[in-house]
Amino acid sequence: MATARKIVVLEDDRSTGALISVILEKEGYNVLHALEGRSAIELVIKERPSLLISDVLVPDMNGSEVVKELRRLSTGETLPTLFLTSLLDKKGEVKSNEEKTLKLDGVNYPALAKPFDPAVLIEIVRRLAGDPAVEDAIQVEVEKSIETQAMEAEAAVDSQEKVEISGAEEASKES
Repeated sequence: MATARKIVVLEDDRSTGALISVILEKEGYNVLHALEGRSAIELVIKERPSLLISDVLVPDMNGSEVVKELRRLSTGETLPTLFLTSLLDKKGEVKSNEEKTLKLDGVNYPALAKPFDPAVLIEIVRRLAGDPAVEDAIQVEVEKSIETQAMEAEAAVDSQEKVEISGAEEASKES
């Protein structure tokens, strides 16, 4: 059984957050919102998302501080992160369909300027988080187990029927 990949979005502007949600939920992702850095950290720890999309400037701490804290806590060590920020376009030179990078503690993170092109956002999210649907490993194992048990039961019934048939044939020969 497939479940939707989770994405945590740290965005203090509600309309931008809603836009990101609509775009990604339409693709099949499960989007969780945080308006502040501390809330995003708590969501990441609790929900174990496939991706963090973070604004750089948020009220309580900036996006890079959130990423640093997640790495410090080891929960975000391998968590892919995409930064969405208007800071990339201070001179009006960055196009909304260009992926850039932000360097943080020697690590390059993908970044996209606001306003962004939805198609480019989807492309980057798919690359970083994977396809929206992910197989639930526990559910897959349960389904395999049920299938195996059903096949074993069917084989046992077939075997029992063969024994009964051959027993009936033996009895009819003796008569």
